[in-house]
Amino acid sequence: MDRLFKRSSYAKVTFLNKMWDFAVDPQNKGVVEKWFEKFPKESRRMPVPSCWNTEIDLFRYRGTAWYKTTFESSSPDIYLNFDAIQNEADIYLDGVHIGNHYGGFLKFGFEINGLLPGEHTLTVRVNNDINETDSIPGKLIDWYNYGGIARGVYVRELSDSWIRNYKISYELENGLSDARLFISANIKTFVKKEERFEVYVNEEKVYSSEPILLNGEKEITAEVLLPGIKLWGIYQPNLYNVRLVYDKEDIIERVGFREIKASGKDILLNGKKIKILGVNRHEEHPDFGFSLPFNLIKKDIDIIKDMNCNAIRTSHYPNSQKTADYCDEVGILFWSEIPFWNLTLEATVNPLTVARALSMEKSMIEENYHHPSIIFWGMHNECATDTEQVYKLTEKMVSLAKSLDKTRLVTYATNKTKLDIRREICFSLCDVVSVNHYIGWYFAVENGDWNDFLKEYQEVLESCESANKPFVMTEFGFGAIPGYNSFDANRWSEDYQADAMEFALNQLLNSNRLSGGYIWQFCDIRSEQGDTARPRGFNNKGILDEYRRPKRAYRTVRSIYGEHLSVEFPHYKTALFGYKYKK
Repeated sequence: MDRLFKRSSYAKVTFLNKMWDFAVDPQNKGVVEKWFEKFPKESRRMPVPSCWNTEIDLFRYRGTAWYKTTFESSSPDIYLNFDAIQNEADIYLDGVHIGNHYGGFLKFGFEINGLLPGEHTLTVRVNNDINETDSIPGKLIDWYNYGGIARGVYVRELSDSWIRNYKISYELENGLSDARLFISANIKTFVKKEERFEVYVNEEKVYSSEPILLNGEKEITAEVLLPGIKLWGIYQPNLYNVRLVYDKEDIIERVGFREIKASGKDILLNGKKIKILGVNRHEEHPDFGFSLPFNLIKKDIDIIKDMNCNAIRTSHYPNSQKTADYCDEVGILFWSEIPFWNLTLEATVNPLTVARALSMEKSMIEENYHHPSIIFWGMHNECATDTEQVYKLTEKMVSLAKSLDKTRLVTYATNKTKLDIRREICFSLCDVVSVNHYIGWYFAVENGDWNDFLKEYQEVLESCESANKPFVMTEFGFGAIPGYNSFDANRWSEDYQADAMEFALNQLLNSNRLSGGYIWQFCDIRSEQGDTARPRGFNNKGILDEYRRPKRAYRTVRSIYGEHLSVEFPHYKTALFGYKYKK
């Protein structure tokens, strides 16, 4: 319920975002010793939401930790919601285990019935271990796997009726000027009810059923035609509030109407060809881990928009609902993916890993379905897509995504380059070809090298019958230590990064074959690979440092993206904060 817009007129919600009791459990003895019944005396206080690895004495702690708090409820029926826990959680209510959840960055919850009125104790066991066989993400990641209750927690007291699940889909008609809504809602009643199911759009009633008798739960559907709608688009964030009502129960969802599709080699938004001017962004900060406050999320996206980007790739996990909400509000295209990153071949054929991947993918899509800004579902990143095992897994993931959502483009990012790309066998499964490549960093820079790379890739696409698909550079970039400058633009200097970025962008964005790309990356991030593999212990390819201070490449990107953006939006002000692009 913690979003950027009102979610209900009736719901009674208690947020548990506060200080909780907290204790680490390095020996994993809490279950045996029943900490869910008697919390250890040596506990401390910990804010929720937060990540424990931002605490100075838990900076490198990985394993199990426990949280405890209390709340009041006057209703016998509640819904207990967690917006994200990293990575696995066991939930106990009044000393009773009520469920387990695996998968960080994703919302989950439990309906609980028959509570006595009064105070209740909530205990949560959290584990952030990762390995090479069955965890998602795996052990070889290039970000830091923070642990903790990373996003908000709330308790919703349920009334006599409850809209448990809902989905608002639509089709655009009459030259994209009208929207036909298809609404389904699963409603549960705790006492026998006979009420109308009503739909409001921007507070105007657009649908009312005959009285529906409910005793238990039932799926209710409605169809509504909205003529003369305003389309959602890049920097044109036209949004509509849709309110579903039954009895004294309602839910408010926010939608935007737009059409995204692949047409030959082009990506079309509302029937018009677009070029992606994007950046990869980790939702991470050294002081907050994954638990970014909204003012920092807003600042990140404002900086990205000021840089004249029109797209963000979430690297490499679902971002918070507020992040997608704000992208909806400002008109920024969004890519969402699960943290299935560079997993070993052993992991990709492990039944537990596969089940977890499909479960996380399903949760991501269902949780984020109504965001108009999201146009790509990402299956995985830099996996062994030249093997039959990963082909079969990708086939399952694409099939699941298409069954849940036929309105968005499905893809994955490969790092197969040079000779390896001729062994890539999964392109045929996806709507868009997405490639990570680092000419000028991991590969030598030569005059025309990007053009040669694109030509070679096109030949491979023709050989695997994907020549006519859109092609996006999902990662390209260069490292720079903040504040390091040199006369001869040494490697790791801000000068080198800015010059190499200018060379890459001028070649890539002027390519007729590419539908654009995503720079790696927005800002420096803490890395699991440590300071022996990553200077400072950070992936330093950000065009800002970890505290959002710009490096030289920031204005290079801003200038070049601004020039390309002005072609599509000639009247668009290319700066939020007064520093205008100049030729």
